[in-house]
Amino acid sequence: MDLINELEDLYERHDAALCDIEECRRFGAMLARLLERLEDAGRYRLADRVMDILSICSPKIASHCESAERTKGMIRSLIERLRDEAEISEQ
Repeated sequence: MDLINELEDLYERHDAALCDIEECRRFGAMLARLLERLEDAGRYRLADRVMDILSICSPKIASHCESAERTKGMIRSLIERLRDEAEISEQ
């Protein structure tokens, strides 16, 4: 799965994670694996953004995610950034 598709999948999964603590934990684990792969690939600027997302994610058992909109916005921003990079490299 390419990076844009993976981030789009995470963006969609985030909605499901809002109401399910286990899904929230899986979402965090997926982000952590993505962070590791980005670092291994030397994509440090993107890895920093993923680390920012992880830093605001905090699974809560009996309450709603307080940073849900911010998290989704940050993922959307990453997707747009990667699409812009892809367009530039195609030119």
